[in-house]
Amino acid sequence: MWQSILRLGLAAFAMALATAASAGAPPPVAVFPIELWDTSGEGVKPGQAERLRHATETLAKTLEQTGRYSIADLAPYAVEIDKTLPRYACNGCWKPIAEKAGAQFAALSTVHKVSSLISSFDISITDLKTGKLVAYASGQFRGDTDEAYTRAIAFLVKDRLFSSEAAPAAAR
Repeated sequence: MWQSILRLGLAAFAMALATAASAGAPPPVAVFPIELWDTSGEGVKPGQAERLRHATETLAKTLEQTGRYSIADLAPYAVEIDKTLPRYACNGCWKPIAEKAGAQFAALSTVHKVSSLISSFDISITDLKTGKLVAYASGQFRGDTDEAYTRAIAFLVKDRLFSSEAAPAAAR
């Protein structure tokens, strides 16, 4: 009899821990690869693909560090994601991928490169259930280096992305 009570107590404890852990877990966001919209006329520069990949990883890490989101794994959908380019003009073609990845939100961003010196960065986060934009940040930055991209991401996420009234309660 005491074994049954012990088992029941352990099961209840395990369920309480699981519930507490899931209740405190931030909602998953699908961070899509940052896109480059290059109107500079300079052509593709060496290292640009790696810079964008690094910037995407930095954006995901920075969003996760806010404590507002966990990161959904998009790696299994790489081929599908490549077919959505350009995402800034595909009318939500990325949404099914984010949903398959188990995300509740999707983060999309574009760097508009005007020249090696001047670029602008847009980051948007959409609630997949409602389709509404819940956070948005935009700003210009100078330079075409890893450091310039990293600083732009840090500034936009820390100082602009969640300062708008559009940020949802779940993402605050």
